[in-house]
Amino acid sequence: MESEVHVAGVLVQARPGRAGAVAATVSGLPNAEVRAIGEAGKLVVVCEGASGADVLALIGRIRDLPGVVDVALVYQHAESAAAMEEEIGDETDPPRVH
Repeated sequence: MESEVHVAGVLVQARPGRAGAVAATVSGLPNAEVRAIGEAGKLVVVCEGASGADVLALIGRIRDLPGVVDVALVYQHAESAAAMEEEIGDETDPPRVH
Protein backbone atom coordinates (compact mmCIF):
# COMPACT_ATOMS: atom_id res chain seq x y z
CA MET A 1 0.00 0.00 0.00
CA GLU A 2 1.31 3.41 -0.97
CA SER A 3 1.87 5.85 1.90
CA GLU A 4 -0.33 8.92 2.14
CA VAL A 5 -0.08 12.41 3.54
CA HIS A 6 -3.14 13.87 5.25
CA VAL A 7 -3.31 17.63 5.82
CA ALA A 8 -5.98 19.42 7.84
CA GLY A 9 -6.71 23.08 8.47
CA VAL A 10 -8.09 23.59 11.98
CA LEU A 11 -9.58 26.60 13.75
CA VAL A 12 -8.79 26.63 17.47
CA GLN A 13 -10.67 28.94 19.85
CA ALA A 14 -8.68 29.74 22.99
CA ARG A 15 -9.98 31.30 26.19
CA PRO A 16 -9.46 35.07 26.43
CA GLY A 17 -5.85 35.84 27.25
CA ARG A 18 -4.70 32.24 26.63
CA ALA A 19 -4.08 32.32 22.86
CA GLY A 20 -0.32 32.84 23.24
CA ALA A 21 0.07 29.96 25.68
CA VAL A 22 -2.11 27.67 23.57
CA ALA A 23 -0.15 28.62 20.43
CA ALA A 24 3.15 27.85 22.16
CA THR A 25 1.90 24.44 23.28
CA VAL A 26 0.43 23.58 19.87
CA SER A 27 3.68 24.63 18.17
CA GLY A 28 5.50 22.08 20.34
CA LEU A 29 3.32 19.21 19.14
CA PRO A 30 4.75 17.07 16.33
CA ASN A 31 3.02 17.64 12.97
CA ALA A 32 1.14 20.77 14.12
CA GLU A 33 1.95 24.29 12.96
CA VAL A 34 0.29 27.52 14.11
CA ARG A 35 -0.13 29.70 11.01
CA ALA A 36 -2.02 32.66 12.49
CA ILE A 37 -3.30 34.06 15.78
CA GLY A 38 -6.29 36.40 15.78
CA GLU A 39 -7.14 39.09 18.31
CA ALA A 40 -10.21 37.21 19.57
CA GLY A 41 -8.16 34.15 20.58
CA LYS A 42 -8.60 32.22 17.35
CA LEU A 43 -5.69 30.24 15.99
CA VAL A 44 -5.30 28.78 12.52
CA VAL A 45 -3.43 25.48 12.78
CA VAL A 46 -2.21 23.10 10.07
CA CYS A 47 -2.03 19.43 11.09
CA GLU A 48 -0.35 16.67 9.12
CA GLY A 49 -0.32 12.90 9.49
CA ALA A 50 0.10 9.60 7.71
CA SER A 51 -3.61 8.79 8.04
CA GLY A 52 -6.94 10.38 8.82
CA ALA A 53 -6.81 8.67 12.22
CA ASP A 54 -3.44 10.32 12.95
CA VAL A 55 -4.84 13.75 12.12
CA LEU A 56 -7.96 13.16 14.22
CA ALA A 57 -5.81 12.05 17.16
CA LEU A 58 -3.74 15.24 16.86
CA ILE A 59 -6.90 17.37 16.73
CA GLY A 60 -8.09 15.55 19.87
CA ARG A 61 -4.82 16.37 21.64
CA ILE A 62 -5.25 20.03 20.74
CA ARG A 63 -8.89 20.01 21.93
CA ASP A 64 -7.77 18.65 25.32
CA LEU A 65 -5.13 21.35 25.93
CA PRO A 66 -5.71 23.74 28.84
CA GLY A 67 -7.15 27.03 27.59
CA VAL A 68 -8.79 25.56 24.48
CA VAL A 69 -12.54 26.22 24.20
CA ASP A 70 -13.25 24.54 20.85
CA VAL A 71 -11.59 23.05 17.77
CA ALA A 72 -13.17 22.95 14.32
CA LEU A 73 -11.94 21.06 11.26
CA VAL A 74 -12.10 23.53 8.38
CA TYR A 75 -10.22 21.74 5.60
CA GLN A 76 -8.90 18.23 4.98
CA HIS A 77 -6.88 16.83 2.09
CA ALA A 78 -5.26 13.44 1.49
CA GLU A 79 -2.89 12.49 -1.27
CA SER A 80 -0.21 9.91 -1.92
CA ALA A 81 3.18 10.80 -0.48
CA ALA A 82 4.70 10.50 -3.96
CA ALA A 83 2.23 13.03 -5.39
CA MET A 84 2.95 15.45 -2.53
CA GLU A 85 6.66 15.32 -3.45
CA GLU A 86 6.08 16.20 -7.12
CA GLU A 87 7.25 19.62 -8.17
CA ILE A 88 4.56 21.86 -9.62
CA GLY A 89 5.53 24.25 -12.38
CA ASP A 90 4.89 27.96 -11.92
CA GLU A 91 2.97 28.82 -15.07
CA THR A 92 2.42 32.50 -15.76
CA ASP A 93 -0.51 31.73 -18.08
CA PRO A 94 -2.12 28.49 -16.87
CA PRO A 95 -4.62 26.66 -19.06
CA ARG A 96 -8.19 27.83 -18.59
CA VAL A 97 -11.28 25.73 -18.02
CA HIS A 98 -14.07 26.63 -20.42
